[in-house]
Amino acid sequence: MFKIVEKKSLNPTVSKITVEAPLIAKKAEPGQFIIFRTFEDSERVPLTIADFDRQAGTVTIIYQIVGGSTMELDQLKEGDYIHDFVGPLGVPTHTEGLKKVAVVGGGVGCAIAYPVTKKLHDQGAEVHAIVGFRNKDLVILEDEFKAASDKLCMMTDDGSYGEKGLVTNALEKLIQEGNEYDEVIAIGPLIMMKFVCLTTKKYDIKTVVSMNPIMIDGTGMCGGCRLTVGGETKFACVDGPDFDGHLVDFDEAMHRGTMYRDFEAHAREADCNLLKKGDQ
Repeated sequence: MFKIVEKKSLNPTVSKITVEAPLIAKKAEPGQFIIFRTFEDSERVPLTIADFDRQAGTVTIIYQIVGGSTMELDQLKEGDYIHDFVGPLGVPTHTEGLKKVAVVGGGVGCAIAYPVTKKLHDQGAEVHAIVGFRNKDLVILEDEFKAASDKLCMMTDDGSYGEKGLVTNALEKLIQEGNEYDEVIAIGPLIMMKFVCLTTKKYDIKTVVSMNPIMIDGTGMCGGCRLTVGGETKFACVDGPDFDGHLVDFDEAMHRGTMYRDFEAHAREADCNLLKKGDQ
């Protein structure tokens, strides 16, 4: 059992919780993930580690409430316990030796982009962070990105905050201004990462993407996170989640990602009905 020591709502659909997990905190690195089960009979769900504190022995995760499992998790409060919390799993994001990097985050993917940005900054790299959201109400971790980056570009689709436009608009502008990046790291929706890679390919800039959005089981057994990278079959959870973005078959990955949409909607509806009965 793992105690929730802090819980905070970041926007109407995204929450952050910090959990007592000293053994995980001791070894966690940016890019890795955990698998949790809210209760003993809950499904196993992988979530990327958003932050960790080795001294305090805590691990922070940020999640979007999209289905039954995340709705179940969001019912818990500070002082409650999560039944299972296992990790760290996956291969850490490579940051050593990078001198100048653009980190691109989209939506809730910014929760994963932040620890990578922070580690690069702590290692002395020049970091340009580009983060994008649909609108002002969905913005998360702005202060954290400001503290961990040399330049922050805040983008919103509707222009309600920061600059209006897509993250690719900001990235291409920075490249055309003469910024020479050792690497671009993109983390967010699959469609966003695809177009970041199409942008950087024109300039021959190495681009790493995090394929965590397609993970389900987290151990390589279910095959749900199977993807094609450079013509070879890989599994996001055990071979990644980071891959060379210019080699990833995004169209295949996006097609697989839609397979569970109806199931998630059904699970969310069932959980909502249970909550309504509990309020009666």
